[in-house]
Amino acid sequence: MNYFSDEELKCKCCGVNGFNEDTLSRLNELREAVGSPIIINSAYRCETHNNHIGATQTHASGQAVDIKIRGKEACRLIGKAISLGFTGSGVKQKGSNRFIHLDDLNESDNRPWIWSY
Repeated sequence: MNYFSDEELKCKCCGVNGFNEDTLSRLNELREAVGSPIIINSAYRCETHNNHIGATQTHASGQAVDIKIRGKEACRLIGKAISLGFTGSGVKQKGSNRFIHLDDLNESDNRPWIWSY
């Protein structure tokens, strides 16, 4: 089952949906495991949009999402995401724009597994 629409996954700048199919499959598994809706703040970003906001290339690869979530649910989401093979977890749980970044980039990439914003 696919829980996520093209509208949620496409670049907010140009409307292109370059989201990775394997990552989408993993994201759908996560939605099943969590048992409740997942609200996506950001998914695929074209290079232009990504450069404009000064972000790393994880979203431009089509293998990353930022999920609007907070508190205990955020902690639970990260645990389930790791068990399903997500390899990167960014945590922003301060202020009004709280989210969890998840990606499934290659484990050999030289980057942290979990970080905070």
